[in-house]
Amino acid sequence: MKTIEFESAQHVRIEYDIASTMQRFVAALIDFVVFLVYFVIFILAFNLSGAFTNYGTQLFIYLLLIKLPWIFYNPMMEYLTKGQTLGKFAMGIRVVTLQGVRPGFKEVFTRWLFKADFLWISADFFLIFWFALGFLGAIFTGLTQYRQRVGDIMANTVVIRDRPLKQLQLKDILALPKNFNAPTSYVGVTRFTDEDMLLIKNTIQRVKKYPNPETKRFTAQLADESARLIDLKETPPNRLEFLQTLLQDYVSLTR
Repeated sequence: MKTIEFESAQHVRIEYDIASTMQRFVAALIDFVVFLVYFVIFILAFNLSGAFTNYGTQLFIYLLLIKLPWIFYNPMMEYLTKGQTLGKFAMGIRVVTLQGVRPGFKEVFTRWLFKADFLWISADFFLIFWFALGFLGAIFTGLTQYRQRVGDIMANTVVIRDRPLKQLQLKDILALPKNFNAPTSYVGVTRFTDEDMLLIKNTIQRVKKYPNPETKRFTAQLADESARLIDLKETPPNRLEFLQTLLQDYVSLTR
């Protein structure tokens, strides 16, 4: 499973799965089915051949109410819903920039331009090229590092799973081994909540995986604040070990 990491405003790295080629294909298929449903409903609701005797008028209405909504469906949805169409929403994936933020108009327009949905406005013969471009795009996503098609590369975007790869939950705290024979060092840890412990555990994992200045600084600040909350006069020198001890004491005293 390929992943990508983004750095949050708090300088914390968050890891996401990159959407697979199959997930993107199924999302596109769902979007196409949505369009077909719209097309059938429109045809059944409005009898164009009976309503307009002039062929030019029929063609104009057909173009305006059927083709144009599909042509601009992807860019409008991705821009208004922070990178998702109905198909992407159903598959739990979304478009983001390589900085991990929602795509703007420039990025959405660039992806749309290289997806070539505008070919639908031309003669039906050109739809062969549209399907060919889609096939080539699927191949391209399997060859690039972040499974990007040409439009993604030009727009500096990537399609990711909608949720982070790793999300700590209460069960992660409960899964910590209990050592009933070991004495607890900090009885005051009971004033913390499960959410506080999740933050501590996440910080410990993060600084071990990414020992950069930002995560080390945050770890030190968290240790100092934790020591203050349990009324310690000063924070133990080994702040990481101190946080690990707090975590173990919390499990021993509250479970």
